[in-house]
Amino acid sequence: MRKAIFLAIANALCPANPTDPKADTSKNIVPYVDLWNDQVNLLGGGTAFETPAVFVEFEQIDWKQQNVGARRGDIPVRLHIVTRAVAAHGFHDPRIGEALAVFDLINTINAKMQGLRGEGFAGFQLTTSATNHNHAELVENVERLITSAQDCTGMQKMPHVVGLAAVISSTK
Repeated sequence: MRKAIFLAIANALCPANPTDPKADTSKNIVPYVDLWNDQVNLLGGGTAFETPAVFVEFEQIDWKQQNVGARRGDIPVRLHIVTRAVAAHGFHDPRIGEALAVFDLINTINAKMQGLRGEGFAGFQLTTSATNHNHAELVENVERLITSAQDCTGMQKMPHVVGLAAVISSTK
């Protein structure tokens, strides 16, 4: 289920491969999507990814077991939206619009996530937002969303019986 959700998010935010010279990247909201592995805190003097970037983090999932191996649960996902910091000195600085553009990007991502559904999972709902300015030249905004999912990957295959018929008769 996590693989399907990650791929759905990646395809929604970055449908065209930016490294493919023939790809039409104009529909990409961001040029880089990956799984979260604390990349922002592990940078040592430069980024190994293009910005803006979105990293997908899966929080703990509490599953409720269903019949024949299916399970249902709410899947919380954190989107780490990493952008370059823009230095603006106050509201009247000419660069304030560029500095605030990150919030337009977040709104675009949230709008895309609200309608995102896939096989086995429903639309996402935004639960929390946080901004972290503790990374020198980078800004990390974290959007937490949740979706309800039914995972059928562990379901047992039920055998089909072909060619049997039953006749029910009543004798009085």
